[in-house]
Amino acid sequence: MEMIKRNVNGKDFESLKALLKNAILKEGFSILSEYDFKKILTSKGMKCDDNAYVIDMCNPSKAEKILASKISFGINLPCKIGIFEEKDGYTVIYPDPVSIIKSEDSTVQSSLNEISGALKRISLALE
Repeated sequence: MEMIKRNVNGKDFESLKALLKNAILKEGFSILSEYDFKKILTSKGMKCDDNAYVIDMCNPSKAEKILASKISFGINLPCKIGIFEEKDGYTVIYPDPVSIIKSEDSTVQSSLNEISGALKRISLALE
């Protein structure tokens, strides 16, 4: 699995979260779940010094095409993208779907390539 990483500087955490959500919706994805790990852990009395935020997201029309080819591809859905606080700023990270799902079905490959392109545009929207 190939993880794509981009450094993002010059913006605060809350601004990055808002930009990420807007970019996801602009690309036609739905936000299924949001995980703010610092909030989750601190609410449980645990320590987490750095911000870490992950979104599970789905483009239903693309998911339908992928699952129609092979239902077990669903183990790799939904797509994920995250923002993580690093020493020198923030990093946006997502797994490249083309590297995760292998299929000879041209419809699946086309959908995966389109999703990969959308994830790249979403990550670039944070810069």
